[in-house]
Amino acid sequence: VQRIIELYRRAGRFSATVEPKIIQRPQNRVDLVFEINEGPTTGVASINFIGNRVFDDSDLLSQIATTTSAWWKFLSTNDNYDPDRLTFDREQLRRYYLSHGYADFRVVSAVAELAPDRQNFYITFTLDEGQLYHFGKISIESQIRDLNPDDLKPLLTTNAGDVYDADQIDKSIEALTFAAGTKGFVFIDIRPRVTRNPETRTIDLVYEIDQAPRVYIERINI
Repeated sequence: VQRIIELYRRAGRFSATVEPKIIQRPQNRVDLVFEINEGPTTGVASINFIGNRVFDDSDLLSQIATTTSAWWKFLSTNDNYDPDRLTFDREQLRRYYLSHGYADFRVVSAVAELAPDRQNFYITFTLDEGQLYHFGKISIESQIRDLNPDDLKPLLTTNAGDVYDADQIDKSIEALTFAAGTKGFVFIDIRPRVTRNPETRTIDLVYEIDQAPRVYIERINI
């Protein structure tokens, strides 16, 4: 019964009920029947944000997958409450703030309250935005002799003085990985080492390139 109810809840039907019934049969056998009342789909009546100062509610709503219920959204499933989607929304908010300079951002809580009539949920995100950071010193440390940091530095999309952007760090790592691959280092490991400076609100960044074996082509088949 609990598994069936959980399945319905993941489909947005929190008012569904399941009643198991046992029907006696001859020869010590029974039939088991699950009577299910699916109930209406549980929608999302409102989505609220607490603690946001930099971005307004409309900006944040555009970043998450969950939407409020409305009659014209009858083809949409994102207006049904889904706890897994709520977890995804938390990550989307985190990535959005990290790409706009707020390295200390965190979602304090994401609470979904079910209305007394069990028809709708009220979702509230409590946010801690933190301070705006800029990039400070940026450098590359390579443990591989054939990968010269001075040659690789022009590939970086992160620049000192720019607003901190986690997406640009990912793009820089992709560029460094591609450049290493062209030199035969396919299984290279690049990790960003981040140092926060709360006093100056800057973040120093070091791209660490660890030693990795060079991969050679054994043969080419046509």
